[in-house]
Amino acid sequence: MNKLIIFDLDGVIFNSKSNMNKAWREVRNKLKLNISFNEYFNNIGIPFNKILKKLKIKKNLFLKISKIYKETSIKKNNYIKVYPGVKSTISYLKKKNYKLAILTSKERSRTLKLLKKFNLKFKHVQCPTTQNIGKPNPKILNILNKKLNFDKKRIFYIGDTQVDYLFAKKSKINFIFCNYGYGKIFNKSVLYINKFSDLKKIF
Repeated sequence: MNKLIIFDLDGVIFNSKSNMNKAWREVRNKLKLNISFNEYFNNIGIPFNKILKKLKIKKNLFLKISKIYKETSIKKNNYIKVYPGVKSTISYLKKKNYKLAILTSKERSRTLKLLKKFNLKFKHVQCPTTQNIGKPNPKILNILNKKLNFDKKRIFYIGDTQVDYLFAKKSKINFIFCNYGYGKIFNKSVLYINKFSDLKKIF
């Protein structure tokens, strides 16, 4: 039987920390927000508006912040890099006939622009819903898998944060931690990779 391998985006496929920093700096400068990039960055992995809520930002600023952040992120996308080994490993997995998908907290238009920019082709791309359903809520996995209909025992999520681990656990799917990414996890028994191409040793 085949396997479904689902990838997070930032910290797994893309090294986008510098881009995020530029975008958040623009938000801070334009709206005079006294919230550091580290405070923002420590919450990545959940939908953008939920990060703003956790940072106790007034709800009436959400649309302005989202607009500034999105526009700056697109404008500064030259600060985003693909991690080494991503393209060759994805090609390898496709040749082995694994089903591949993206499931990210990044909003859809920017996700698709980046995948196109770097010529990374995924037939199935799942982003937070208009109802703001995203990781670690397992409903977002169910929305994706409704189209694919895989046994959860044969689904693997590749992520780099504690949010990703919790998402996989709540979704009752397998998890592989990217040790080179942005976060840390608190379960020492989790399977991990030190570089993207290490996936060739697993699959």
